[in-house]
Amino acid sequence: MGFFICFLFQPDVTAPGVNILAAYSLFASASNLITDNRRGFPYNVQQGTSMSCPHVAGIAGLLKTKHPNWSPAAIKSAIMTT
Repeated sequence: MGFFICFLFQPDVTAPGVNILAAYSLFASASNLITDNRRGFPYNVQQGTSMSCPHVAGIAGLLKTKHPNWSPAAIKSAIMTT
């Protein structure tokens, strides 16, 4: 988490979200800047909640597979307490 966020919020769950190597469009530039002409890379290092949310969603999916009768509240509790 960034320095600023650490002092404003008390998150219930944290997940990796910095310097994540992720799939990327072959038609987009590596930096998303118009002047960046690097194209054709299938992966790019990204950061932010768009990178951390899939980690938590994956964990929730695995828990639901293992415990199909668990409610969303039970899954949330399991994630928050482990």
